[in-house]
Amino acid sequence: MELALQPALRRYPEIATIFETVFDHHGPLSPATTPDDVAHWDSQRHIALVIMIETTYGISLSMDEMMEIRSVADIETILDRHGV
Repeated sequence: MELALQPALRRYPEIATIFETVFDHHGPLSPATTPDDVAHWDSQRHIALVIMIETTYGISLSMDEMMEIRSVADIETILDRHGV
């Protein structure tokens, strides 16, 4: 099933695939999506999320950036900062 992407996610459509893989999340995603909206977004899966972001986009996140991720918008901000 292909998810309908919010306009902001069109810049980084891989985020939807990452959320499907890491969290088995097949619901809607928007920049406002937070751990409260995604089942299984706990500390262990947060680490898996970081690893998938790094692997998918070929970047390395600092510890501060890892802790900064509290929403899809935060992921987009970090990717922008890395020039992805």
